[in-house]
Formats: sequence, C-alpha cells, structure tokens
Amino acid sequence: MRKKQDLRVQRTKKMLNQALLTLMEKKNFQTITIQELANEAMINRATFYLHYYDKYELLEKCIKDNLDAIMLKHVTPVRHIKGGVFYAETFYRIVTDILKSVEENERFFQIMFESNCDRFIKDYVIEIVNKKFLPQFGDKLDNIQSESHKNITIHLIVSAILGVMTWWITSEERDSPEEIANIIVGVVTKGPAYAIGLKTSE
Repeated sequence: MRKKQDLRVQRTKKMLNQALLTLMEKKNFQTITIQELANEAMINRATFYLHYYDKYELLEKCIKDNLDAIMLKHVTPVRHIKGGVFYAETFYRIVTDILKSVEENERFFQIMFESNCDRFIKDYVIEIVNKKFLPQFGDKLDNIQSESHKNITIHLIVSAILGVMTWWITSEERDSPEEIANIIVGVVTKGPAYAIGLKTSE
C-alpha cells in the first residue's frame, strides 16, 4: 500500500513539473496561478497544496530535479582538481558532458532561460558549489584566498558559464558542446583577456 502511495505522489509531482513547463512556454511565470497549474496537471488545488507551499517551491523543486542529475555527478567527487593542480583536460571533458546533458534537456533550459528564471538556476548552482564542491578541499583553500576572493571567483565563474549556456541553448544555430567547452576552459584557465588575444601590461 505504501508503495502505491509513493508512486502516486511521484506521478502527481511529475505531472505538476510538466504542467509548470507547459504553462511557462505560454506565459510569464509571475502570472501563472495555482488553479492553472492544477488544471494543467488535472488535479485539484487541495492536491497541489499537499505537495507544495506555493508555485515558487514547485519551481525550485523542478530546477533541483533537473540540475541534480547533471551537477552532482561532476562535483562529487571533484575530478579536475587534485593536490592543488587544475587538470584542464579533465575539466574540458566535464564541461562537455554538462553541455551535452543541457542539450538533452533543451526544452527545460530554454524555458527557464527565456522566462528569466536563470537567477534561480544560478542560486542553486552556487549552493551546490558551496555545499558539495568546496568542502571537499577541507582547509586547503584557507591560506590561499580570502573569503571575499573565493566568493567573487565563484560568482564570476558561475555567472559566466550560465551566461554562455543561456546564449548557446537559445541560439537557433549553435556550436557543438566540444567547441563551446574548449572556449570555456580557455577563459577559466587563462582569463578573459588572454582568451580574446589581449596582452596585459606588467
């Protein structure tokens, strides 16, 4: 009996996720009502509130479900940084895999980015980096950078990569994941000025 209930809950949540994406393809997220979500998912309002406090919680859960499978695979454990050394080739493969996963989930990412919900994605990615990625280094980073330095670096890298993903996944004609990954690795490892061919003064 418990298994049937669990399957019913999973099915209802899946229907609500799909209902959210379908409605976001047609209208702005801010204008979507709980009743519209319930109607699209073919449930009643009371059933919606059994699972979610409001539409924002549904949106956050939808984003979490779609990103967990992609992000957690690559941050636990860290594979591209070992012993204080950054392995660019491994990072390249990771970025390529992430971009391929984004492409496989094209509808979700296009809807999120075109609906200006990318800030929710950014917040969640930064949360994963802070909770899952950085703790794996223990105290190794404490003597290298200040807290502000680390925070600024994380925000810059996450913002830049998500910005590239937004442009890439919403483009009618797009370069391959491998080509985009190669550019991202160049920018991350050598800096924007170097990547576009500028020289820096001493």
